[in-house]
Amino acid sequence: MATWDDVRAIAGELPETTEGLGWGRPAFLVRDKWFVLQREPRPDAVDEAGERIEGLIVLYVEDLETKDTLAADDSGYFMTTPHFANSRMILVHLADIPVEELREVMIEAWLVRAPKRTAAAYLQSLDGAEPRE
Repeated sequence: MATWDDVRAIAGELPETTEGLGWGRPAFLVRDKWFVLQREPRPDAVDEAGERIEGLIVLYVEDLETKDTLAADDSGYFMTTPHFANSRMILVHLADIPVEELREVMIEAWLVRAPKRTAAAYLQSLDGAEPRE
């Protein structure tokens, strides 16, 4: 499944993305706003069996409804913890998520954090149309 190298490759495909730090951790930023970062698990990041969960990243989501939908997804790729309650951030299990699914959620996170014009130009480039001024 996915690795931090996959995160780096996907981030490298997104305009105006740089590698840096977020909360002191490796992250990818768009115009100095991080949209994905590596996350060492907190003590409350445990699975149903009480085992610590390793290999997490944090992604921004559009709103709390989107976060709740992802967290309730049966795939097991996404989770949240009390630490992230009421925030627009979701944890992702890198070892479990397929790379194409990771690409989709990373692009969504990037779109949430990117400037509106940059995001609009990117979306138009996907459609093959020239961006409008």
